[in-house]
Order: sequence, then C-alpha cells, then structure tokens
Amino acid sequence: MAEATQFDPDRLRLVLDHGEVVELDGGTLVLDGEESPSVVLRLAPWRARSVAQALEEWSAASGVFNRAAKPGPDELDLSRTLELAASVAGSGEEPLLRFPRGDYTVRSRQRLAAVAVLAEREPGLSAVQRLALVDAAAWWLTDPAGGQELAHALIDGACTDRVSAEHVYLALITPPDRPEQPAP
Repeated sequence: MAEATQFDPDRLRLVLDHGEVVELDGGTLVLDGEESPSVVLRLAPWRARSVAQALEEWSAASGVFNRAAKPGPDELDLSRTLELAASVAGSGEEPLLRFPRGDYTVRSRQRLAAVAVLAEREPGLSAVQRLALVDAAAWWLTDPAGGQELAHALIDGACTDRVSAEHVYLALITPPDRPEQPAP
C-alpha cells in the first residue's frame, strides 16, 4: 500500500513565482475521439487576460506562415474564452467589444454563460463558432433599432431546435445574480 506522502508522477502540482498553478491532476480530455491526459492551469484574471492576448497575437502571426492544406491548431477560441473568463472573474476590464453602438452592452458573464449553453446544447458547433455566434448576437443586442429581434434570429438560425435557441438567448439577456467587478 502506497504512503499518502509518496511521490506520484501522475499527480503533480507546481506553484510558480507569482502564484500561478500548473497541475497534472490525473484528469483526461477527449480530443478527436481519443482520450488524452490533461493539464490544469490556474491563473489570476489579469494573468489570464495577458495569456489570452498573447494567444490572440500568436494566432494572427502563425496564420501568416501556416500554409498547410489542413488548418493547424488555432488558439483564437482559447484566447477569446480566456478573455471572457478573466473579465468575469474580475480582471477589471471588459473584453474588447467590436464596434459597440448604443448604450446597452451585454456583460461578460452573460456572454460566457451563452457560450456555455451553446457548448452543452449544440455540440456540432466548434468553439470558434460558438464564440462568433455569441459575439455577433451581443453586437446585435446593442442596436437600439430592433437589435433584439435580429440577435434572436441569428441564434435561432444557428441552433438545431427552438428550445436550444431560447436557452442561449435567455443566457445572453438575463442579468447576472452577482454583478461583475466595475472597471477602474
């Protein structure tokens, strides 16, 4: 029987100088139908935003040089998701809004919730498709002249059934119970 303090190479936890944690917790992910070990990374919101920006820049730069017939891994979905999560967790900044208009904005927590609902209810959509759909619908919601109807139509057109579309739309428009950290 193994001792509780015995070194386990399958379950490692490293704390970096600034408090970030990298951990092998024994968990797995299913990628392209095959099981793979996973790595857990815990970051402060400001650090997650920094990593998200680096990934977004890397994704843009690598696109210039990637000439393969099959597209390589794209970090844009991870970058955007980290940016939203950092904003929700309190990095002190809202995610960049592409061409905002009107006074109404959809908060990060609502956007992240809508992406999570899409991930659960629409597994046929890729991570980038889910993010793009939510960002586009949030953009339409800022239009003071009928944006709600257009946002709902966009979501409805992308979802396989009306119930899923309603769940996504409600996640996007329902104010959070706990307000986000205000920007300084």
